[in-house]
Amino acid sequence: MAKLPEEIINIVLQLLKELLSVINEATATSYLILETYGENETTIIALDDLDNARDRAYTYYSRLHNILGKIAESQPIANHAMLDLLDRSIDEASATIAATTATITEEKRSFNLS
Repeated sequence: MAKLPEEIINIVLQLLKELLSVINEATATSYLILETYGENETTIIALDDLDNARDRAYTYYSRLHNILGKIAESQPIANHAMLDLLDRSIDEASATIAATTATITEEKRSFNLS
């Protein structure tokens, strides 16, 4: 693997863990809303919002996983474009975690699930 600082690897692994948590929480919240309130005009909007949150989290989970894998295959060093993409993806994944977590919290509050 092209040598990445241990700190960067730890950041990516922590983000992957947080993204998995968001995916799980969005899915569990959708299930709970559907089971509790059924499918109606109000819940469909919430379910769509939660599906979008889950999809966004999964997109960044996949992106970080793939970039880290490509960097691992790079020898002896990763190219500059790949490192820039990793850096940008770390920032975007962090923002996505915050936004999707807020969406999940908002939907839970709307349906008195928190």
